Amino acid sequence: MRYIKHNALQGRSEELTRWEDYAPFAVSWRDEVANVRLHQTTRQRPVDRFQEERGWLRPLPAIAFPTDEMVSVVVTSHARVKFDGNRYSVPPELARKTLLLRASDTRVRVLDQGREVACHDRCYERGKLICQPSHQLEALKLRRRQRAHQVENAFDALGEAAQKFHLELRHRPVKTIVHLRRLLHLVQLYGRQEVLAALRRANEYQTYDAAYVETILLQERRRRELPSPTEVRPQRLELIQEIDVEEPDPGTYDRLCDDGHTPEESSHD
Repeated sequence: MRYIKHNALQGRSEELTRWEDYAPFAVSWRDEVANVRLHQTTRQRPVDRFQEERGWLRPLPAIAFPTDEMVSVVVTSHARVKFDGNRYSVPPELARKTLLLRASDTRVRVLDQGREVACHDRCYERGKLICQPSHQLEALKLRRRQRAHQVENAFDALGEAAQKFHLELRHRPVKTIVHLRRLLHLVQLYGRQEVLAALRRANEYQTYDAAYVETILLQERRRRELPSPTEVRPQRLELIQEIDVEEPDPGTYDRLCDDGHTPEESSHD
């Protein structure tokens, strides 16, 4: 190895910039330099010595000796496995499982109980994410199904009126999840009680549409001369889609202004 480092590789950092550059260079250096030089110990050229010893060598085995690097890996929650400074994708249903990774000089294979579940070209850079489009598509589909299930559970938790509205939506040729998301957004803006009251009236009128529920809610607020809340409009909506926001309680402001006293004055009374 020292001979190779100081003779073959020395001063060739600009010439050998990729892993693919080493294979053709190694063959040419072996045949044109290393094997035709006069060996310091044997005082023979390795190419000549090889011809003398060829008859004493045993043939290579029919099956190539396995040289893959094998490591046990744990799949992250984002369906990635880490190896040699990079991340490789696997099918999303394998998240958090322990798998076997086999790496050759050209490929990275991931196996689940002997079954190959992912295969990538090996990357020799650092900090890279290597993904297969099929894995990304499956992850998006799975995430969409999980989020839809969470939306349905959150809406049903509002109460009996919400559950009845949800059931009736299921019987209609509409995208149920779109209506439920819109109604949950109204809950964040106006509070649970106001939306439930509008849902009860919609159930009474047998009109099952999120836009109609919003119209009922806004009409009631105008009748009570209530101002409309200011809606938060973030630049990146996906960053707060799953944030749990506490239900607004207008009574908090009423208590602050109760009898015209400040909270400090009330505490001294």
